[in-house]
Amino acid sequence: MAIINTAERPVTLEEALDIAQERAYAKRTPGFPPITDTITWFNHVDWSDVRVKARAGVNNVGLVVAVIGQKLYDLGQYLAKV
Repeated sequence: MAIINTAERPVTLEEALDIAQERAYAKRTPGFPPITDTITWFNHVDWSDVRVKARAGVNNVGLVVAVIGQKLYDLGQYLAKV
């Protein structure tokens, strides 16, 4: 029986050990797609846009609190006169 060599080029012992070590590591630590996708998404977030939107949101909350405070003050003034 003849042995057919299917390797593209001869591999040294050190290279073979490195390849075996990489394959063993890949088997021990498989990728978990949801976490990988989350990390990729997180790295592609436009943080300057997020900062602008957060600032606008805080300003809107501040306006709502100010208007509610003013209306409560007006209600208190009305109740004090009654």
